[in-house]
Amino acid sequence: NIKTPNPCSSQHHHRTFHALPFCGCVCAVAPLSRRTMRSINDANEKWSRRSRLVLILTAAAAICGYCNKSHDFFVNSWSLPPLPPRRYHHDGVISTQLWHTSLSTRNSPLLYSNTRRRGLANDAGYTQTSTHRFSQLTNALHVRGGTSDEKENKVDVDVDEDDDIVMASDSGDEESVDDNTGESIGKNAMKELRKEWSSIPAVPSIALPITENMPGDNPPQTLADIDNIDQTNPTDDQQPTKALIIMDGFCPFHGQYLSHMARQNHGASVIHVLSDFFARYLYQVEQQTDHLSSRMPDLDNEKEVEAWLELLPPSIEICGIYCESDSGLEDAERLGMALGLHPRFHDGVNHARRNKFLMNRAVEEVGGLDVVKQKSCRTLEDAEEFARGLGLPEENNVGGADSPESSTLVVVKPLRGVASDDVHLCPNLPSLRKAFTKILQSPVFGSSTAAKHEQVLVQEFATGVEYAADVVCRDGERKVAALWRYDKRAVNGAPFVYHATELASVDSDEGVEKEVCSYIFKALEALGIRWGLSHVEVIAETSPDTGKIRVRLVEVNCRQHNTDFMPLCNACVGYNALDMVLAAHLGSTGDETSDRDRGLPWDSIPTVPTTRAYGAIVHFVSHVQGTISRIRYDVLEEADGLASVVDMHMYPQFMEEGNPIRKTVDIRSDTGWAHIMNDDEEEFRRDYARLVELMKDMFEVEEEKEEGE
Repeated sequence: NIKTPNPCSSQHHHRTFHALPFCGCVCAVAPLSRRTMRSINDANEKWSRRSRLVLILTAAAAICGYCNKSHDFFVNSWSLPPLPPRRYHHDGVISTQLWHTSLSTRNSPLLYSNTRRRGLANDAGYTQTSTHRFSQLTNALHVRGGTSDEKENKVDVDVDEDDDIVMASDSGDEESVDDNTGESIGKNAMKELRKEWSSIPAVPSIALPITENMPGDNPPQTLADIDNIDQTNPTDDQQPTKALIIMDGFCPFHGQYLSHMARQNHGASVIHVLSDFFARYLYQVEQQTDHLSSRMPDLDNEKEVEAWLELLPPSIEICGIYCESDSGLEDAERLGMALGLHPRFHDGVNHARRNKFLMNRAVEEVGGLDVVKQKSCRTLEDAEEFARGLGLPEENNVGGADSPESSTLVVVKPLRGVASDDVHLCPNLPSLRKAFTKILQSPVFGSSTAAKHEQVLVQEFATGVEYAADVVCRDGERKVAALWRYDKRAVNGAPFVYHATELASVDSDEGVEKEVCSYIFKALEALGIRWGLSHVEVIAETSPDTGKIRVRLVEVNCRQHNTDFMPLCNACVGYNALDMVLAAHLGSTGDETSDRDRGLPWDSIPTVPTTRAYGAIVHFVSHVQGTISRIRYDVLEEADGLASVVDMHMYPQFMEEGNPIRKTVDIRSDTGWAHIMNDDEEEFRRDYARLVELMKDMFEVEEEKEEGE
């Protein structure tokens, strides 16, 4: 454990961060980059010598701990210096000291990195457990990036015809109905599955708080491990009073991180449950059964819900539900209602939080906010009529999807979806017809019932800059954990391909960023979101004539930003959204105090963030398609050597010659990523521009031959 000051508080409350054994070298090396070390040498040689000594001791302790199968190491005599509250430029020193706080939760296998310099190699056993066994779950959870096959890029299709499972929605579209029972086929299928599972009752899978006399404080590596960790009987004075339910907590740097930190820093228990979707997925597709006891109870059966609740220790008070997956969002809302958490710790059920048409309508009608013109269309004729009303031409004037330069554009997309999946930018009516036909009657993402898209959403195209905010709510008090600015470009025949997700700073009471945050707070209020974490995307446009700022909603997602954002946020902002979630649900309130609550104090967190360095997540875009014939290590070396690059990963399937690679068309088909950070804006922008150029030359391929050649 390394104690670091909390920069949010004037008293510099200390926080304790956990480090897994295989990342001991990461924690020792990562806090100081090469550029930082050079700057420190120039600015303060004495401080540098002291830091080097501490790093050497830390690394030695980490290695010793690893050899002894231990994963705690202590540097009790030293703590990091206080960090400034925002961006600064003196001596060129970057605020990388907090970089180590969440590197211990990586799950991406590192196939390319200068490990001799950075020590960023992952533990092989842990990687296989968390990514190989649940590789398809990673896609379904939409943890960003890494798919090489076109079939894997589409998560909303049946994995196997015999599996009888599709991704479907909880609202806005219709399900096939059984003529005999009048019930949806999907619900009937779930009833039959519950009969098969009746011999394995649903029970709360409880992970108790981590205390000094509880060895083995490693977070669970698989869902099957959850029942076997830390299930000793604590003494009376250790009995937890608070608990957090985590649904579908597969990802090491999201749900599993929350589980570990809730138990370690807040002295709380964690109850792990599976949504119906993933219980069914693991059973039918992965053919597993060891997870079935961790499924949530049948919410239509009051006796089963009561029996599940009776198995909880009487001292536990459930203080909230966190759902990691998009697929489980409706189940999480229904579970909260069934357990009686609404309204004290829960927002109830609202289909508008998942249906994009209802979402925009609620934001407009309830919140009085500006939104794009839209229509939910059942027929192609309805879609064409609405698009003509917006001015969409019969034929495009210039180019196609790669260069949408016609005077009018419309967006065609599903009512329910994620990661720009099946989102089409249409410059003319023929492209609208093609997009509409593709979406209509396709399986809907989001649940285990067999719903199909009976309607397609057609919207006005909003121009401007796209922002995303990670917002955490505590009983209606809303705080922005991080504000991001997207760089999406039209490439490879796709209109919105992520190139970078850059941290933005709210530096004043005026300007675009302030307007964006204000709009987002009102949109969340309109949707009745008063608890937990939301990832909200908007478009902001500034009039060149009047300077007036116009903000319009893209979508609200009631879950985390689906990327490993913690290292960058910790370093550039000083805290992260997941620690804020724990502060909101489990932190002390008012006069309440707890000796076990060592988490981030909610009251110390500002309403909006300011950054102390420029930072971004760069998404590596593939511009080639075929079979990899050569990996350009010279290009990767140049990218890795840029001054602003503090971490870099390439996905393993793209680091073997002979493997297939496809052009990147969405966030799930990129080839890797880099975290870049710098306090020098000019160097930061220059390095980012160079990375975008280098993406084009990372791989050489043998192009696929057409059939008949």
